[in-house]
Amino acid sequence: MTVLLRNTFKAWIDRVPGAPPRLIMIGDVRVPTNGWHARLTRRSPQGINPKILILDVSAQESGGEAREQITTIPLRYEESPPLDEYGQVMIANGKGEIVVRICGSH
Repeated sequence: MTVLLRNTFKAWIDRVPGAPPRLIMIGDVRVPTNGWHARLTRRSPQGINPKILILDVSAQESGGEAREQITTIPLRYEESPPLDEYGQVMIANGKGEIVVRICGSH
């Protein structure tokens, strides 16, 4: 059970001179215990709008003992070079979605 922390998600294109452009997406999710791992993965197939990159949050409990302590996990996704001229990124966790506009350079 993950909760997307809406105000933590940001996306931008990193345009460092001498390197290909790189899409960077960051954000946080909250999980019920400290024994979880989470990551962002590119959805396949993508949706019908090629300008919206869709990322899924995959989270799972690791085996063993975990304290009942709400924990925040930072997420990061990078794509270099971006496969399309995305304008937005949608993050989904199965229970909800967040759409973030991609900023130019950061």
